[in-house]
Amino acid sequence: MQAFAVAALSIWLCLGATTLAESHGPQHCTSPNMTGVLTVMALNGGEIKATGHYHYDTTDKKLRFTESEMHLNKSEHLEDYLMLFQSPPKGSGVFYDIDLKNQSCRKMSLQSHAHALELPAGAVHQVELFLGSDTVQEENIKVNIWMGSVPETKGQYSVSTTVGDCLPLSTFYSTDSITLLFSNSQVVTEVKEPEVFSLPSFCEGLELEDTHNDFFSIFNTV
Repeated sequence: MQAFAVAALSIWLCLGATTLAESHGPQHCTSPNMTGVLTVMALNGGEIKATGHYHYDTTDKKLRFTESEMHLNKSEHLEDYLMLFQSPPKGSGVFYDIDLKNQSCRKMSLQSHAHALELPAGAVHQVELFLGSDTVQEENIKVNIWMGSVPETKGQYSVSTTVGDCLPLSTFYSTDSITLLFSNSQVVTEVKEPEVFSLPSFCEGLELEDTHNDFFSIFNTV
């Protein structure tokens, strides 16, 4: 696991060298609505931080993540997050940490709109690559590699998206203290159950806690 983490990080750093070679790239793209499985690995040690199912509404910028019971090996509750990246009336982000078992909830602010299921607004294209088999053309996937920074968290990221439909396949995120790999799999480009974005009744009317959170640090503390 540690060897994989080192190899993955090395690939990410090497991709940074292609910046000058790719002076003209594709325009910024937007993810479709998606459901799938999100897995988060800490490359500092190879620990799986979380894995679970998600629903993402790209129009209203809503994300629901529910941790998988298969991954749970701890005494705490299953992580269940609702993130509203553009919550009215001011358009600032709001994050709900939901405990369905105990019917409790916390409401906190999101200091950044950046996350692993949408290409951040400031992402800069680096290179276009083919992933897959050298011998079986049908198995190849054409991807774009993007890089950028998150000023609010002083973090750097590298995102791979498919060419055409802009599906985010993986995201590396790094700060001085953490390096995380977000892997997106089993993707279906629709949200069949929009009710997953509805707030449970016991979460309504909560005061906003005076804390500063962002998508990446939330998953680092799982």
